[in-house]
Amino acid sequence: MGKIVAAMATMHAPQLFTRPPEENPKQLDAGIAAMRKLGQVLDETKPDALVIFASDHMETFFLQSVPTFAVIAGERAKTAFAGRTWNPAIHQKLAEDLLEGLVHRDFDMTYSQDAVLGHSFAAPFEWILGTRDIPVVPIFVNTYLPPLPRPQRCAALGRAIAEIVAAKPERVALLASGGMSHYPGTAKYYEPAFDFDRWCIRELENSHTGSFLNLTPEQLDEVGNTEMLPWAIVLGAAGAQHMELLSYQETSHHGHAVARFLP
Repeated sequence: MGKIVAAMATMHAPQLFTRPPEENPKQLDAGIAAMRKLGQVLDETKPDALVIFASDHMETFFLQSVPTFAVIAGERAKTAFAGRTWNPAIHQKLAEDLLEGLVHRDFDMTYSQDAVLGHSFAAPFEWILGTRDIPVVPIFVNTYLPPLPRPQRCAALGRAIAEIVAAKPERVALLASGGMSHYPGTAKYYEPAFDFDRWCIRELENSHTGSFLNLTPEQLDEVGNTEMLPWAIVLGAAGAQHMELLSYQETSHHGHAVARFLP
Protein backbone atom coordinates (compact mmCIF):
# COMPACT_ATOMS: atom_id res chain seq x y z
CA MET A 1 0.00 0.00 0.00
CA GLY A 2 1.20 3.47 -0.86
CA LYS A 3 1.44 6.22 1.72
CA ILE A 4 1.77 9.98 1.95
CA VAL A 5 4.78 10.30 4.24
CA ALA A 6 5.19 14.09 4.28
CA ALA A 7 3.05 17.16 3.54
CA MET A 8 4.75 20.54 3.32
CA ALA A 9 4.47 24.10 1.98
CA THR A 10 7.01 26.74 1.00
CA MET A 11 7.32 30.16 -0.55
CA HIS A 12 9.37 30.52 -3.73
CA ALA A 13 10.21 34.22 -3.99
CA PRO A 14 12.46 35.05 -6.97
CA GLN A 15 14.44 37.39 -4.70
CA LEU A 16 15.92 34.28 -3.06
CA PHE A 17 17.90 33.85 -6.29
CA THR A 18 18.42 37.43 -7.44
CA ARG A 19 19.22 38.94 -3.98
CA PRO A 20 18.34 42.55 -4.89
CA PRO A 21 19.88 45.21 -2.61
CA GLU A 22 16.51 46.39 -1.29
CA GLU A 23 15.88 43.00 0.32
CA ASN A 24 16.82 42.19 3.91
CA PRO A 25 19.31 39.32 3.49
CA LYS A 26 18.54 38.02 7.00
CA GLN A 27 14.91 37.47 6.00
CA LEU A 28 15.91 35.69 2.80
CA ASP A 29 18.38 33.51 4.67
CA ALA A 30 15.77 32.63 7.33
CA GLY A 31 13.41 31.41 4.62
CA ILE A 32 16.14 29.38 2.92
CA ALA A 33 17.13 27.82 6.25
CA ALA A 34 13.52 26.76 6.82
CA MET A 35 13.35 25.29 3.31
CA ARG A 36 16.46 23.25 4.06
CA LYS A 37 14.61 21.87 7.11
CA LEU A 38 11.97 20.57 4.71
CA GLY A 39 14.82 18.85 2.91
CA GLN A 40 15.65 17.17 6.20
CA VAL A 41 12.03 15.97 6.34
CA LEU A 42 12.71 14.18 3.06
CA ASP A 43 15.76 12.55 4.66
CA GLU A 44 13.64 11.40 7.60
CA THR A 45 10.65 10.11 5.63
CA LYS A 46 12.53 8.65 2.62
CA PRO A 47 9.84 9.11 -0.06
CA ASP A 48 10.01 7.34 -3.40
CA ALA A 49 8.71 10.50 -5.09
CA LEU A 50 8.15 14.18 -4.35
CA VAL A 51 4.98 15.66 -5.86
CA ILE A 52 5.25 19.45 -6.14
CA PHE A 53 2.21 21.68 -6.69
CA ALA A 54 3.21 25.11 -7.98
CA SER A 55 2.03 28.00 -10.12
CA ASP A 56 2.91 29.57 -13.44
CA HIS A 57 3.97 33.24 -13.44
CA MET A 58 3.26 33.62 -17.15
CA GLU A 59 6.58 31.85 -17.74
CA THR A 60 5.27 28.56 -19.13
CA PHE A 61 1.72 28.73 -20.48
CA PHE A 62 0.38 32.33 -20.48
CA LEU A 63 -1.58 33.05 -23.69
CA GLN A 64 -0.84 29.78 -25.50
CA SER A 65 -3.03 27.82 -23.08
CA VAL A 66 -3.93 28.24 -19.43
CA PRO A 67 -4.70 24.89 -17.78
CA THR A 68 -6.33 24.82 -14.39
CA PHE A 69 -4.30 21.76 -13.39
CA ALA A 70 -1.47 20.22 -15.42
CA VAL A 71 0.77 17.21 -14.78
CA ILE A 72 4.31 17.26 -16.20
CA ALA A 73 5.08 13.71 -17.29
CA GLY A 74 8.29 13.84 -19.31
CA GLU A 75 11.57 12.21 -18.38
CA ARG A 76 12.96 15.26 -16.58
CA ALA A 77 11.58 18.46 -15.07
CA LYS A 78 13.10 21.11 -17.32
CA THR A 79 13.48 24.19 -15.14
CA ALA A 80 15.15 27.55 -15.78
CA PHE A 81 15.39 30.80 -13.81
CA ALA A 82 17.90 33.61 -13.22
CA GLY A 83 20.43 32.13 -15.62
CA ARG A 84 20.39 28.70 -13.99
CA THR A 85 18.80 25.35 -14.84
CA TRP A 86 17.52 22.33 -12.88
CA ASN A 87 16.56 18.99 -14.41
CA PRO A 88 15.54 16.47 -11.74
CA ALA A 89 14.19 13.13 -12.94
CA ILE A 90 10.42 12.75 -13.07
CA HIS A 91 8.75 9.66 -11.60
CA GLN A 92 6.97 8.95 -14.87
CA LYS A 93 4.98 5.94 -13.68
CA LEU A 94 3.51 7.91 -10.77
CA ALA A 95 2.90 10.95 -12.98
CA GLU A 96 1.04 8.83 -15.53
CA ASP A 97 -0.95 6.99 -12.87
CA LEU A 98 -1.96 10.29 -11.25
CA LEU A 99 -2.97 11.68 -14.62
CA GLU A 100 -5.08 8.65 -15.52
CA GLY A 101 -6.56 8.28 -12.04
CA LEU A 102 -7.54 11.94 -11.81
CA VAL A 103 -9.18 11.96 -15.25
CA HIS A 104 -11.14 8.84 -14.28
CA ARG A 105 -12.26 10.73 -11.16
CA ASP A 106 -13.68 13.52 -13.35
CA PHE A 107 -10.81 15.99 -13.08
CA ASP A 108 -10.08 17.39 -16.53
CA MET A 109 -6.29 17.34 -16.29
CA THR A 110 -3.87 18.78 -18.80
CA TYR A 111 -0.45 17.21 -19.25
CA SER A 112 2.84 18.10 -20.91
CA GLN A 113 5.99 16.19 -21.72
CA ASP A 114 8.29 19.20 -22.14
CA ALA A 115 6.93 22.34 -20.46
CA VAL A 116 9.75 24.53 -19.11
CA LEU A 117 9.17 25.29 -15.44
CA GLY A 118 9.94 28.57 -13.68
CA HIS A 119 10.97 29.79 -10.24
CA SER A 120 7.99 28.32 -8.37
CA PHE A 121 9.61 24.93 -9.05
CA ALA A 122 13.23 26.12 -9.12
CA ALA A 123 13.19 27.24 -5.47
CA PRO A 124 12.05 23.85 -4.10
CA PHE A 125 14.48 22.07 -6.40
CA GLU A 126 17.35 24.24 -5.14
CA TRP A 127 16.73 24.36 -1.39
CA ILE A 128 14.44 21.43 -0.56
CA LEU A 129 15.17 18.66 -3.06
CA GLY A 130 18.80 19.72 -3.48
CA THR A 131 21.06 16.88 -4.57
CA ARG A 132 18.78 14.16 -3.22
CA ASP A 133 18.07 11.35 -5.66
CA ILE A 134 14.29 11.58 -5.35
CA PRO A 135 12.25 11.73 -8.57
CA VAL A 136 9.58 14.41 -8.75
CA VAL A 137 6.11 14.88 -10.20
CA PRO A 138 5.49 18.57 -11.03
CA ILE A 139 1.85 19.62 -11.09
CA PHE A 140 0.77 23.11 -12.17
CA VAL A 141 -2.08 24.96 -10.49
CA ASN A 142 -3.46 28.10 -12.12
CA THR A 143 -3.22 30.82 -9.47
CA TYR A 144 -3.08 34.00 -11.55
CA LEU A 145 -5.22 34.05 -14.69
CA PRO A 146 -9.00 33.94 -14.03
CA PRO A 147 -11.04 31.84 -13.74
CA LEU A 148 -9.20 30.27 -10.81
CA PRO A 149 -10.18 27.01 -9.11
CA ARG A 150 -11.85 27.24 -5.71
CA PRO A 151 -9.83 26.12 -2.68
CA GLN A 152 -12.43 23.40 -2.09
CA ARG A 153 -11.94 22.10 -5.63
CA CYS A 154 -8.18 22.05 -5.02
CA ALA A 155 -8.74 20.16 -1.77
CA ALA A 156 -10.91 17.65 -3.64
CA LEU A 157 -8.04 17.15 -6.09
CA GLY A 158 -5.78 16.49 -3.12
CA ARG A 159 -8.16 13.90 -1.69
CA ALA A 160 -8.29 12.16 -5.07
CA ILE A 161 -4.49 12.12 -5.22
CA ALA A 162 -4.39 10.56 -1.75
CA GLU A 163 -6.77 7.82 -2.96
CA ILE A 164 -4.56 7.09 -5.96
CA VAL A 165 -1.39 7.01 -3.86
CA ALA A 166 -3.02 4.66 -1.34
CA ALA A 167 -3.53 2.09 -4.09
CA LYS A 168 0.08 2.23 -5.25
CA PRO A 169 3.30 0.95 -3.65
CA GLU A 170 5.17 4.26 -3.49
CA ARG A 171 5.88 6.38 -0.44
CA VAL A 172 5.07 9.94 -1.54
CA ALA A 173 5.91 13.38 -0.19
CA LEU A 174 3.74 16.37 -1.12
CA LEU A 175 4.91 19.96 -1.36
CA ALA A 176 2.91 23.13 -2.05
CA SER A 177 4.96 25.99 -3.51
CA GLY A 178 3.51 29.49 -3.14
CA GLY A 179 2.35 32.28 -0.83
CA MET A 180 1.86 34.07 1.36
CA SER A 181 0.48 37.59 0.74
CA HIS A 182 1.90 39.65 -2.11
CA TYR A 183 0.64 41.70 -5.04
CA PRO A 184 3.18 41.38 -7.87
CA GLY A 185 2.89 43.92 -10.66
CA THR A 186 0.25 46.06 -8.92
CA ALA A 187 0.00 49.36 -7.05
CA LYS A 188 -0.39 47.37 -3.81
CA TYR A 189 3.03 45.76 -4.18
CA TYR A 190 4.34 47.28 -0.94
CA GLU A 191 1.11 46.68 1.00
CA PRO A 192 0.92 42.92 1.70
CA ALA A 193 -2.01 41.65 3.78
CA PHE A 194 0.11 40.50 6.71
CA ASP A 195 -2.95 40.51 9.00
CA PHE A 196 -4.57 37.87 6.81
CA ASP A 197 -1.36 35.84 6.79
CA ARG A 198 -1.18 35.85 10.57
CA TRP A 199 -4.87 34.92 10.86
CA CYS A 200 -4.49 32.08 8.35
CA ILE A 201 -1.38 30.78 10.10
CA ARG A 202 -3.23 30.69 13.44
CA GLU A 203 -6.17 28.86 11.89
CA LEU A 204 -3.99 26.20 10.27
CA GLU A 205 -1.86 25.80 13.39
CA ASN A 206 -5.06 25.01 15.26
CA SER A 207 -6.37 22.53 12.65
CA HIS A 208 -9.09 24.93 11.45
CA THR A 209 -8.49 23.97 7.83
CA GLY A 210 -12.01 24.91 6.75
CA SER A 211 -11.39 28.57 7.58
CA PHE A 212 -9.01 28.68 4.64
CA LEU A 213 -10.61 26.13 2.33
CA ASN A 214 -14.02 27.83 2.46
CA LEU A 215 -12.67 31.09 1.05
CA THR A 216 -13.34 32.00 -2.58
CA PRO A 217 -10.69 32.81 -5.20
CA GLU A 218 -11.94 36.39 -5.08
CA GLN A 219 -11.39 36.58 -1.33
CA LEU A 220 -7.88 35.16 -1.72
CA ASP A 221 -7.17 37.66 -4.47
CA GLU A 222 -8.18 40.56 -2.21
CA VAL A 223 -5.47 39.56 0.29
CA GLY A 224 -2.81 38.67 -2.28
CA ASN A 225 -2.97 34.95 -1.57
CA THR A 226 -4.16 33.15 -4.69
CA GLU A 227 -0.75 31.45 -4.63
CA MET A 228 -1.99 29.50 -1.61
CA LEU A 229 -4.22 27.37 -3.86
CA PRO A 230 -1.47 24.70 -4.00
CA TRP A 231 -1.66 24.61 -0.19
CA ALA A 232 -5.33 23.62 -0.53
CA ILE A 233 -4.36 20.56 -2.57
CA VAL A 234 -1.87 19.41 0.06
CA LEU A 235 -4.36 20.09 2.86
CA GLY A 236 -6.97 18.00 1.05
CA ALA A 237 -4.53 15.13 0.59
CA ALA A 238 -3.20 15.28 4.15
CA GLY A 239 -6.62 15.15 5.81
CA ALA A 240 -6.94 16.01 9.51
CA GLN A 241 -3.72 17.69 10.59
CA HIS A 242 -2.19 20.77 12.14
CA MET A 243 0.47 23.03 10.72
CA GLU A 244 3.94 23.50 12.14
CA LEU A 245 5.25 26.89 10.99
CA LEU A 246 9.00 26.78 10.36
CA SER A 247 9.42 30.39 9.22
CA TYR A 248 7.34 33.46 8.43
CA GLN A 249 9.07 36.63 7.27
CA GLU A 250 7.24 39.91 6.68
CA THR A 251 9.37 41.35 3.89
CA SER A 252 8.60 44.77 2.43
CA HIS A 253 6.37 43.26 -0.24
CA HIS A 254 5.72 39.59 0.52
CA GLY A 255 4.91 37.24 3.39
CA HIS A 256 7.44 34.39 3.17
CA ALA A 257 6.07 31.22 4.81
CA VAL A 258 7.54 27.73 5.16
CA ALA A 259 5.59 25.01 6.99
CA ARG A 260 4.88 21.32 7.34
CA PHE A 261 1.58 19.60 8.09
CA LEU A 262 1.46 16.93 10.79
CA PRO A 263 -1.23 14.28 11.40
